[in-house]
Amino acid sequence: ELKVGTPIHFDGSPNDASRWLHSVIAYISINDRIYTTDDKKIILALLFMSKGSVATWAEAAYENAAELESFGKWKDFQEDFKRTFVTKDIKATAIAKLSSLTQSGCGSLEKFNAEFRLLAHRSTVNSQGALIEWYLRALHPSISTQILRMDKTPETLEGWIAKAEHFNVQNERIKSLRQGRPFFNNPPSNSSRKRDPYAMDVDAVRLSPTQRADYMKKGLCFVCGKHGH
Repeated sequence: ELKVGTPIHFDGSPNDASRWLHSVIAYISINDRIYTTDDKKIILALLFMSKGSVATWAEAAYENAAELESFGKWKDFQEDFKRTFVTKDIKATAIAKLSSLTQSGCGSLEKFNAEFRLLAHRSTVNSQGALIEWYLRALHPSISTQILRMDKTPETLEGWIAKAEHFNVQNERIKSLRQGRPFFNNPPSNSSRKRDPYAMDVDAVRLSPTQRADYMKKGLCFVCGKHGH
């Protein structure tokens, strides 16, 4: 048996139900030479339903199978599971989350976009206007303002997401450039700056290659042209 993509234990949460069922189906497909009957497939799924509120549901399935001497059809098991867990308030929950989701709450634009797309899909809301309004309200003001200032704003959710990603990259680049630029604190002008009378001005003496060679030969200072240092 290939231990690849082994399903996690399902605890009955509607938000995780669909994803969990898909992981079980995928695991069975990978190991199709082992899970060749409906009973084997259902038993595998039940093994990962031993925690939380779903444990009672699994226990009932075991008891029913004992009476019928069969776990039934794998297809029927999936449909029963979906009716019980997947569709349970999933749309209402997604809509509620869409209305409260924010970019700042997700930590990054990438995570926010991924979460927003998932919730939009679960909500089954088809109105682009409604989805755009939710997305606009959830975006960070620095990005939403840039999009709203465009001559023509996007007309679809995917268009808004694309523009948000575009401006986010621009903003990050500007931020990076600003952080890498040295800070100058407006030094006083030359007219008012007090000069150190003992400081040597390196730029005061401009020597040609021939002069430099001559100075070196005679042991003279490149700045003052004298011996002794």
